[in-house]
Amino acid sequence: MTNSPILSMPYIAPSQAQKHVTHNEALRLLDVLVELSVDSRTTATPPTTPVEGQRFIVAAGATGDWSGHENQIALRENGAWVFIPPQIGWIAMITSVMELATYDGSDWIPVKPNLTASDLNNLAGIGINTTSDATNKLAVSSDATLLTHAGSSHQVKVNKNSAGDTASLLFQSAWTGHAEMGLSGDTNFALKVSDGSAWFTALQTDGTTGRVSFPSGGVRPVQAGPTTWYVDPSNGNDGNSGLFSGTGAFATLQRAVDEVLSIDAGGHAITIQLADGSHAVTTPVVIDQPLVGGGEILITGNTANPTLVALNSTAGALDVIGAVVAISGIEISTSAPAEACITGAENAQITLSDIQFGTGGTAHISLQNAECAIVGDIEITSDADRHIALDHKSVFRMDGQTITLTGTPDFATAFVEATNGSSASFDGNSFVGSATGPRYEAAVLSSINTYGAGTSHLPGGSAGSTSDGGVYL
Repeated sequence: MTNSPILSMPYIAPSQAQKHVTHNEALRLLDVLVELSVDSRTTATPPTTPVEGQRFIVAAGATGDWSGHENQIALRENGAWVFIPPQIGWIAMITSVMELATYDGSDWIPVKPNLTASDLNNLAGIGINTTSDATNKLAVSSDATLLTHAGSSHQVKVNKNSAGDTASLLFQSAWTGHAEMGLSGDTNFALKVSDGSAWFTALQTDGTTGRVSFPSGGVRPVQAGPTTWYVDPSNGNDGNSGLFSGTGAFATLQRAVDEVLSIDAGGHAITIQLADGSHAVTTPVVIDQPLVGGGEILITGNTANPTLVALNSTAGALDVIGAVVAISGIEISTSAPAEACITGAENAQITLSDIQFGTGGTAHISLQNAECAIVGDIEITSDADRHIALDHKSVFRMDGQTITLTGTPDFATAFVEATNGSSASFDGNSFVGSATGPRYEAAVLSSINTYGAGTSHLPGGSAGSTSDGGVYL
């Protein structure tokens, strides 16, 4: 070997004559390349008055004595130019700009320890602790990413080209999308979730009105006005919306009640319209809370002919707990001796009109800490232990209405029973037909007031009784 492997400096051979020539050539190369610095890397034409010892990196398009020596190091020595080809990884200081450059095998690339703002413009991509790609031009692998203010406020802006494009934040698990929020295909802000396959819109805000909707349900939609749900046991299906009659109706009253209790009524009345037919139930239809947003639930059948809408139960028929409910135009009965047709509790407020009561079990109307008012005509066609049973400070009122009794129904305990601080009021009513059993029973600081109509005013075969502070007026 006659030259060194890296800088190709000549070695002194054994017994070589004029060893100083070889030694001096090696020193010359070291003098040029150790602590390498050049005047410029952008000069393509040799200077007209070069200085001995000047060094340049020959720029592309070299002319004159430099022609054909692009990217080589040109040294001015002894009045001539000497050219040294660079090797990959060499570093040179460019003194005209005080900038380092490194040779990558085809070009000298600036190494900028102090970047300016302009140096970071129009980059092809940035990967921080990971690799960017053509789609993800900014890629960050980190436990957290901090974006903070520069003295006051801070905004993160996600801009899309047109309304039909997407501007969103996508949340993934194992590179599968499970949540997305933003503008997806329109200008309505949406929050979506996914099971890894299908996407569901949980929340959407209309970009023109600001109105919020919940397309996948789960949050109470606010009603803009009075709304009607339909129940049709013959043609309906509980999988329907219930907002249309016939084949668009629900099949059961309980399904309609559940739907109504899931909304925000916005203070509007909500109607459940029962189609003609038999609405048979084996467990009580339960209304166990007031309407959110206020308002009244109207359960309406056929007010012209209540017998065409039959709510018949093998248990209690209808339980109202804490709700405000008006019932009209139905025939209601229970075949369970220990149950009542209509039960009210926990401050429930019940209004009845155009009702036909069939078999009543313990009572046609049973209240515990609840209120009931009859505001329309009533017909009673079959027995019950009591037509009205009031307990725990319940209140009943019927003013100026007509009760028709068909077939002489029997009330074994009393037509009306009030106990434990309850009260019943009958003012100016008419009773058509007859009944058997006691007319009244008032006990434990309760009152039954007929406004002086007498002990024979209410239907029954005998007067009745009072006890423990109960009064009949």
